[in-house]
Parts: sequence; structure tokens; C-alpha cells
Amino acid sequence: MNYNSLTFWAFFAVIYAIYWRVNHRRQNQLLLVASYLFYGSWNYRFLFLILISTAIDYIGGLGVAGKQVSRNSLRKLGAGIVLGGLFLCSGIRYDQVVQSILHHSRLSIALVFPLHWWQYAVPIAATIVVTLYGLLLPRLYALPTDSRRKTFLVISMVANLGILAFFKYYDFFAVSAQSMLAHTGLGHISLHVLNIVLPAGISFYTFQAMSYTIDIYRGEIEPTANFFDFALFVCFFPHLVAGPIMRAHTLLPQVVQVRTRKPGDIEHGITLILIGLVKKLVIADNMANLVNSVYNRFPDHTWMSLSGGEVLAATYAFAFQIYGDFSGYSGIARGISKLLGFELIINFRMPYLAVSPSDFWQRWHISLSTWLRDYLYIPLGGNRGGPRKTYRNLMLTMLLGGLWHGANWTFVAWGAYHGLILCIYRMLGISDKIKSETLAERLYRAFRIVLMFHLVCLGWLLFRADSFTTVAEMMRLFVHFRLGTWTLPMLAMIATYVAPMFAFEWACDGESRLNRLFSARWAYQAVVYVCLIGTLFVLPADQTHEFIYFQF
Repeated sequence: MNYNSLTFWAFFAVIYAIYWRVNHRRQNQLLLVASYLFYGSWNYRFLFLILISTAIDYIGGLGVAGKQVSRNSLRKLGAGIVLGGLFLCSGIRYDQVVQSILHHSRLSIALVFPLHWWQYAVPIAATIVVTLYGLLLPRLYALPTDSRRKTFLVISMVANLGILAFFKYYDFFAVSAQSMLAHTGLGHISLHVLNIVLPAGISFYTFQAMSYTIDIYRGEIEPTANFFDFALFVCFFPHLVAGPIMRAHTLLPQVVQVRTRKPGDIEHGITLILIGLVKKLVIADNMANLVNSVYNRFPDHTWMSLSGGEVLAATYAFAFQIYGDFSGYSGIARGISKLLGFELIINFRMPYLAVSPSDFWQRWHISLSTWLRDYLYIPLGGNRGGPRKTYRNLMLTMLLGGLWHGANWTFVAWGAYHGLILCIYRMLGISDKIKSETLAERLYRAFRIVLMFHLVCLGWLLFRADSFTTVAEMMRLFVHFRLGTWTLPMLAMIATYVAPMFAFEWACDGESRLNRLFSARWAYQAVVYVCLIGTLFVLPADQTHEFIYFQF
């Protein structure tokens, strides 16, 4: 289910119709079931990964805080994991069950359950691991305080990063290692590629679950003893697959405490949803058609007739595609959460008006940039220890941030590029603070914004290109630059779709001052809502595209 599908909105309508009619405990149970159904609609087998991650961090958080899980709770949790492995990952033929129900026929167990023992490998492995961990827990609880805290933290980190590394990066590193071995004359050594399907949003919920245990270790939050509340914190469906990445101290209290409908929440939520849908369906998807018409010609080796101007226009289009796509998703997630009584953080703040790399990362994907700052950059030493260590920490942080985005060396290069320009700006002492009182200062600010926008677009070229070969071919077209037949029509189309969005965001300071809209005269509000709804019907793209960040 995608936010740009009628299926999702029918699903949400049912949830919302029930939600405010039940008490707080039933609301949480409803949202937990809805979240698992939402995620399972992509591939129900991957629900097992969320269950594993949830159980690990639930036990780990309590263990770090020195609180033991009761034997009865451990038995239930272990049984849940084993049964989850059995019913989600054993290849059970649920289609046969459905057919039997529809046709009122007898159900053959032999047709439903797998016949070979190796098809039960996941539940068997889960049983062994759960049993061993259950036997080990009393010894872990008995460790000295510091050792116990560190041990539970390490178990949580290793398990979460291990799952992420296997599903997201195993094939990538296997192929890379194979290529390296071939270049060193050891090509006869074969590394098996598993062709693993990437679980949607695995990077988002893994980082969120990890931050919970780390924050408990730092003494910033207390763990929750209620497993189902914690499970809802991990898999809350509005932001599950593409963020924003929520911290436990912000989201978990909203799960635990009773929620009420505040005045203006419905208006605010619907407005955020409408804006997000316009960004996705009208801006991002229309820009995607422009981008694909150029970028998809490089893997097919049909790019020779393209010009540098057309590649530049397509790169501009991708800048607005990814912004409309990702900020649109975040806005819809915030709007849905508002309707349910939750408040998610603002994830974007007009990033293309940034005047420097550090300013850009304070405006773009704010939940990830602050996560990397607090859990990677600062623990590495931050800007302590002199310039060299600061530059090292910046580069390491951005390299890993690039790798977080995808299992491809182009993403690593994209991270390295942003790390490099961060270091250069810091080395040159270029400040983020610019006065805008005089004409000269305003022109200087405008120059800095234009320069930073083009530096970001150069990075987007690395992000969008499928390989370094494509990047090299594009750079060759830039060196021999010419406008080309379609350059000006492409730029005109970009301006037509993007300019109204930026005018609206300028007026409302992104999403942070939507009260300006709500407090305006009714005629002005009516015009805005008519324009938002009208564009959804008049200007949608002829082809819908999946949200870009679902692959991360």
C-alpha cells in the first residue's frame, strides 16, 4: 500500500472510523495491527524482521536499565518469535487456505504446509537462538552494572546492524569483493550472490530501534515495560517505511500517554496530506518523467544524441523530484499522524535555500542528519580534537550516510562528495550567518543560495546515476556543453510545476508556519484549497512512481 493509492486511503478510512471510538489501550492495539498489515502488504515475510528487531531492543533496553523481563514474558515472547518464523517464513501456502474457504472445500494439510524439513530452517533457527538467549539472560543480568549495560547495548547494536548488513549490503559487498579478486588474479574464487530482496524501509526502522537502546544507555530515557507499546513505537505505520526517523523521547511518550483531539488537528492534518499529495503526484511524478527520459538512456547506450543542457535540465528535475517525493511522503506521514493525535517532527525546511553544506543538512532529511550527528559524528569526537580530526569525522559520517542510502558505490561517492564540500566550507571559514539588510547583502545571500543549489545538484547526479560510467558520460556532455532541442521546454516545464510550490512554501516557511494559512481570511484559504485539490485532478502525471526512499 502506497500513499498514492486508493487502497491505502480506504484502509486508513476504516482505521480512522474506529480509532477515536475506542479507549487508549484499544487504540494502540488497533494501530499495531494496522502497522503490521500495512508493512505486510509489501511482503508479509519481512514482518519477521521487524518482530526480531523489536524483541531484541525491547529486552536490550530493559537489560541496559537493569530491569529483568519475567520468565513468563520471555516464554511468550520466545513463542511469538518461533511462531512468527513458522507462519511467516516457512512457505506456507496461504493461497490454498483462501481457495478452500472460498470454495467451501476440505483443506488438505499436505497442500498447505511444506514437505521438506529445510523449508522450516527459519523457525528451527529461531527456536535454537531463542532457547540459547533465554539460557544466557540470567548470566547477563548477573554481570556487574557497567559490563551488563555494555553487553546488552552491544548485543542490540550487533543484531540490528547484522540484519541490516545482510539484507541490504551482502550482495553489494559480495559482488565488489568478487570484482576485486578478479583484478588481483584470484577470479577463480567464487563468492555466492543471494539476490536478496531488500525489505522496504529497513534502514529507517533499524535506526529508530537502535536509537532507543542507545538513549537508555546514555541515561536520556527510561525503557517501557510494555512490549506492545514498544512494538508500536518501532512500527508506527505513517512513517514506518520512509521516515521521519523518530527518537524514543519524542514518539514513545505519545504512544504511552492518552491522546486527545486538539482544536485544529483535523484541519492541520488534512492540509499536510493535501500538500504532500501535490508534491508527490503532481511535482515529483511529473519530474520523474523528465528525469527518466534522459537518465534511462545511459544504461541503454542511446545517450549520444543528448546535449549537456538536457542532462542539466534533467538533473534540475531530479532535484525537485526527490524533494517533492520525499518531503511529500514526510508531509503525508505528519498529516496522518496529526489525525491520529501524534506529532511527528518536520523533516524538511526549504533545503534549496541553504547557503552552505552545513545549512543544507540542517534543512534536508533533518531526522537522519541529526541522527548521524548525535550517534556517529559526536561519538567520533565531533569538532573536538583539532581540524584534522574534525575533517576525518565529517568524512566518515558522510561516507556512512551515503552508504546508508543504498548499496552502490555511487552512493558512497555521493556521501564522500558532501563530506568534501563540508570540509572545504569549514576550511575556508565560510559562515552560515548572512545579514540581509542591504541590497549588497541580499545579492550575496542570493549568490550563495544559487551556488549551494548547484553544488547539491552535482551531488544528485551521483545519487541518481546507475554507475560511474554514466557519471563520466554525463560529465563529457557538460564539457562539450550545448543547449539542445529540449533544454528550454524542459526548463519551462520544471518552472511551471515547481514555482507555485516554492511560492507557497516561502509564504508558510515550509511546514513550520502553516498557521499563517489557517489564520488568513476565508477567501484566501478557499483559493489555496481549491488550487491544491484542483491540481491533483488536473495536473497529475500520466504515470505514478513508487516513493524513492522506499528502497532505503
